[in-house]
Amino acid sequence: MHRWLQFMTLPLKYHLVAGFFIRLFLIAYADFHDKTYDVGYTDIDYSVFSDAARYVFHGESPYKRQTYRYSPILAYLLVPNMILGKHFGKILFSTFDILITVAVKTLVEHQLGPKSASTNIPMYCSLLWLYNPLSIGISTRGNGDSVSCFTIILSLLFLQTDVVKGLKKYTLSGFFLGLSTHLRIYPLVFSFPMYLSLGISKIPRKTTWKQGLMILWPNMNQLTLALSCVVTLLSVTYSMWALYGYDFLYETYYYHASRVDIRHNFSVLFYYSYLSTNQIAFDIVKHVTTLFKAVILFILSIKYGADPRTLPFALFCQTVVLVAFNSVMTSQYFVWFLSLLPLVAHSFRLSIRKAILLTIVWVTAQGAWLFYAYLLEFKGREVFFLIWLKGIVFFCSNIFVLVQLVKSYTIGYGFGYGHAAHLKTQ
Repeated sequence: MHRWLQFMTLPLKYHLVAGFFIRLFLIAYADFHDKTYDVGYTDIDYSVFSDAARYVFHGESPYKRQTYRYSPILAYLLVPNMILGKHFGKILFSTFDILITVAVKTLVEHQLGPKSASTNIPMYCSLLWLYNPLSIGISTRGNGDSVSCFTIILSLLFLQTDVVKGLKKYTLSGFFLGLSTHLRIYPLVFSFPMYLSLGISKIPRKTTWKQGLMILWPNMNQLTLALSCVVTLLSVTYSMWALYGYDFLYETYYYHASRVDIRHNFSVLFYYSYLSTNQIAFDIVKHVTTLFKAVILFILSIKYGADPRTLPFALFCQTVVLVAFNSVMTSQYFVWFLSLLPLVAHSFRLSIRKAILLTIVWVTAQGAWLFYAYLLEFKGREVFFLIWLKGIVFFCSNIFVLVQLVKSYTIGYGFGYGHAAHLKTQ
């Protein structure tokens, strides 16, 4: 235990080196694994990214590669794969993991204020991401979600700290929020709570519509954030459209609005989508689900977004809801909220035992789904119904864990350190 504590309290630079070398080892190991086992280590999407990058390298459209359904920016980032070798992209994604770690530590230090200097809380929070097996696995398998996660964390960093001061901080925050929205769409829902956080500190429970409109009237900081986000999103999106036309719009945006995935899908709507594929023109179930999800997102924005101290928790909760209620859910989606978890983990008033229990509930439910998915895809078993049942269990586990975290959320708790300090001052 003593050696473990010594390791945890090492300077961040040593952890960053260790985390990066762990990722490099797994990137090298992937070649052996892919050649040896039926279930490959490298994500199929990495081949898609690499092929799209090859088309760009030769001056052609990345959308010539079938199933490439991302912004061209991702293909541009992997162009060096053609020159420096096939592992460049994985190393790049792992580098973004390291940058996220640094940004998380800076943000938590700001959240806790001067008292963070006497504790290791910011370090512990950053290590939750650096050594998270899922974040390590996603990047080293060749998935690019660490890029969009980094732009979201960076947007929050500029918004809530004084790394840059004046209106520039809101301009940069809006820029990275717009860029992340271009890359992944879902960060668009963050714009409302981030906007609210720059207004009044609290919205009364019995607010009328008239009062609500007055509350939403923008001040200069809110206007700067909104304009920067909108201008960035429109500018980058228009630039990509000018280069690749309708192919870009369809593959990057329209496709995801109507996407149906009946194989690689944790969603509770998996079996329904499988049975109703190409059989109904207007899908009332998905529209009702979307409406229900929008209401929850709005409530979370009002509840936690209006206070800058609880803004990161608002974004975390919103992301969990987005993923859990989505009609398509894959493992890479989990890093969307896992990248935000370190920003709020210190505010959960949980015992170590309960935290471990919640982790086991979430991981076990996911593992049960993966077992039956393996039987379907690699053994050819007809287990669609059983996968759906496991999807329901996984959905319930996501909601259960989120509810427990909401109940335990305590501003300033600081893994118990902040709460103890607070009690002493009373």
